[in-house]
Amino acid sequence: MNFHPLDDTSNISEGYLKCFAVAGRDMLLVHSAGQTRLIPNRCPHDGSPLKKARLANGCIQCPKHKIVFRLDNGEPLGGEAVADISPLSHYELVEEGGKVGILIK
Repeated sequence: MNFHPLDDTSNISEGYLKCFAVAGRDMLLVHSAGQTRLIPNRCPHDGSPLKKARLANGCIQCPKHKIVFRLDNGEPLGGEAVADISPLSHYELVEEGGKVGILIK
């Protein structure tokens, strides 16, 4: 596996949200309430982009329908429609040489 760096760990702080292309996928690196996650730049509800989402208290809120997802487990918390919505997925992050990134096969 190869380490794919995304950003310097020193750049990541509360409210950090930045888009990256990773292995042909549109992803978001986010940080809220001490949690850094790499998530798809798509809401599991209808595929809307999350790049303009709000981050607060360890959660991300989709800008389209206002659905809130916990970053720790991806579960939806509220908004216009939460029934039958899949959890928000995330990818395991690795720190190496002062950078945060992921391992790609």
